[in-house]
Amino acid sequence: MYFFVDVFLPLPLPKPYTYQVNEEDYKLLFPGFRVAIPFGRSKIYTGIISRKHKVSPQTYKPKFIDSILDDKPCIYPFQIEFWNWISEYYQCSIGSVIKASLPATLLLESETKVIKNNNISIDKNSLSDEEYLVYEALENTSLNIKDVIKISGKKNAIKLLQPLIKKDAVLVKQNIEERYKPKFQKVFSLNKNFNKPTILKKTLESLKKSPKQLKFILSLIALSDQKNKWINAKKIYEKSCTSASISRSLLKKKLIIEKEIKLDRVKYDGITHPALQKLSDHQNKAYFSLNKELKEKNIVLLQGVTSSGKTAIYMKFIKNIIDKGGQVLFLLPEISITSQMIVRFQSYFGNQVQAYHSKNNLNERTEIWQNVYSSSDNAKVIIGARSSLFLPFKQLDLIIVDEEHEISYKQFDPAPRYHARDASIYLSKIINAKVILGSATPSLETIYNVNKKKYGVGYLNERFGGIKLPEIKTIDLADAHRKKKIKGDLSIHLIDSISKTLESDKQVILFQNRRGFAPILECLTCGHMPQCVQCDVTLTYHKNTEKLQCHYCGYNIPIPVMCHSCNSTNIITKGSGTQQIEKQLNDLFPNIPIARMDWDTTRGKNDFDRIINSFSSQKIKILVGTQMIVKGLDFKNVQLVGVINADHLINFPDFRSHERSFQMLTQVAGRSGRSNQRGLVLIQTYQPNHPVIINVIQNNINSLIDLELNDRRLNSFPPFVRLVRITFKNRNIENLNIASDWFTNVLSQSFKGKILGPVFPPISRIRNYYHKQILIKLDSRASRLHFKLILNKTKKSFESIASFKSVRLVVDVDPY
Repeated sequence: MYFFVDVFLPLPLPKPYTYQVNEEDYKLLFPGFRVAIPFGRSKIYTGIISRKHKVSPQTYKPKFIDSILDDKPCIYPFQIEFWNWISEYYQCSIGSVIKASLPATLLLESETKVIKNNNISIDKNSLSDEEYLVYEALENTSLNIKDVIKISGKKNAIKLLQPLIKKDAVLVKQNIEERYKPKFQKVFSLNKNFNKPTILKKTLESLKKSPKQLKFILSLIALSDQKNKWINAKKIYEKSCTSASISRSLLKKKLIIEKEIKLDRVKYDGITHPALQKLSDHQNKAYFSLNKELKEKNIVLLQGVTSSGKTAIYMKFIKNIIDKGGQVLFLLPEISITSQMIVRFQSYFGNQVQAYHSKNNLNERTEIWQNVYSSSDNAKVIIGARSSLFLPFKQLDLIIVDEEHEISYKQFDPAPRYHARDASIYLSKIINAKVILGSATPSLETIYNVNKKKYGVGYLNERFGGIKLPEIKTIDLADAHRKKKIKGDLSIHLIDSISKTLESDKQVILFQNRRGFAPILECLTCGHMPQCVQCDVTLTYHKNTEKLQCHYCGYNIPIPVMCHSCNSTNIITKGSGTQQIEKQLNDLFPNIPIARMDWDTTRGKNDFDRIINSFSSQKIKILVGTQMIVKGLDFKNVQLVGVINADHLINFPDFRSHERSFQMLTQVAGRSGRSNQRGLVLIQTYQPNHPVIINVIQNNINSLIDLELNDRRLNSFPPFVRLVRITFKNRNIENLNIASDWFTNVLSQSFKGKILGPVFPPISRIRNYYHKQILIKLDSRASRLHFKLILNKTKKSFESIASFKSVRLVVDVDPY
């Protein structure tokens, strides 16, 4: 009898592959085990077993697995079910889901190693120059493919190695190396034989002629106590002013003993306050309301105005869960807010809190993964961005999605293109957990589900401590320009308000949702604007690097002295980004510390924390930023918030632009006046009477919801339909047109729903790939299931046509 296992590979493959195992391994293996498997001619990958069976595949002969990597399954069954749902719903390969789910340290791949064959001698004169260089290098050490490319200067290393392989001069092997490296710390303790006072006294007397060794022993005794007799080597060296040579001498004399202990890279050493913040009457009312709803429904919405104290309510729910031994996942839309939230949570829950996001290095991510898998005491509360949804929770009882309306919860590239809020709701169904969605400005999808009684709801309609919501005023930019009451991009009214705020020792936030210095550089003589050579966009001027840069592919050129088209020197910038606003502020307020928070200033691991901490400690008085500054940050001393131009948000060509602009403006306004004094928000706009602006001023979310729901119902947009966007990409525009037309025609023959396109998107070329899109509207669950079957059949037919092989197909479900 033969035994088989189906294995998921971390590759964009349409299905798992079947491998053969012996009877002994078959009894040992279960779904969730990691195995090293050969795939292709010689490559070895880490695969995840999805099921075991005794049915041989009909179309190919199965290979044997190479080795078993675990003693027990490292993936829980619910994770495999969750991966399958993500793959099926979001129309992506299971391999791409696995790559997004597991730390790279758990997905080992073999590396090609080239070694010299010492059993064969060859005539070196018969080798080409490049072959000779490689062969000589192999005399001393083995090489990987990158080494061969570097030594030879040739890009095609395999082609170069082929003659050497045929001559048996070199051997090619596949090696798997462990990438995770635990962190260890050396510690010392006094030998147990010398614990008795009489023996210890004799020992100390014997060391009088070795003063440094004596000092080491005395320091070790001073640092030791009943609870901890093992002391960090670094601490002893510092206290005794000694080095490793002294400890080696003492080890030889057997006066001390040493060992290495494994350290947790992510550890909290601060002070904890176990007593939670006392809830106000309004918070208690919302808490009991949600508690009641959670007994009947699995998903509830906590809708509370900005600074109403939603986090304190979350904490009470979290405490209830971890007191019962459960785990909690607290999702945040941006890494920028995790640092503030972590500090707050750790002050109450201490080492039970860990953060998981893309800024963690590989070893940190692996350790958090292992802690969550084992449900250890230091991983009861996980605060993280969307990727933390894939962690191996052993007992996840509650998922909190804070700022649930945020677009950052949607993954756009690469696959899987999932929405963390929606995926968390499905995950909660699998593991029978509860979900709390929180926001001051909930998404229309969530409001729609509340109205249908699908979700429960609790409200917080006033700020904590009875603080009033900020006063919101508009500044008419058309009027300011006409009366010449504007300097650069800042109206005189806004400048005066900034001055008054600074005089009262308060802080200012200015919001401009565009990075760089200026989006356009234009020649006034011929009208030429420098374009990206790889994308259909103008290059953005970045003043700090004095370069024009593409924000899509990274292409950049030095700032031109003269026009590339007519050689004129009459060149100006148009439009404003955060860099230009920062410069204008520095000119107006030269002695005031000003900082900028955008993608350019927050690339490093600790850049977010550095800027936020400096602003929180009032070292920075004015903070200019993009949408990073509007998401849940809490600054007690901010009195004034200014929006440089609200029209960019409102007029954006997207069916959600009004909803998103309301959310963003309300959220940025919520950063103002979060302590005792009422805040002020000034919105610069050319449309002061626009319904979105009026609703933001009146904090009238219900009016906006009614308008938007009515509009979307009439025009068939979410939440009344589901959208699927299919993007075609190719370097050849003619081939792209033929391929997209063919796909649309074949799809429309079987599917009778609404298909819009194919059309070129606003930016039709990125990284030298032309793009075309079609948009499908699905109005019922039956039509969604029917469409998926048709889509998969059409994709298979499309991929079988030779002329379309170079056309890349990207399916994005719920692309908003």
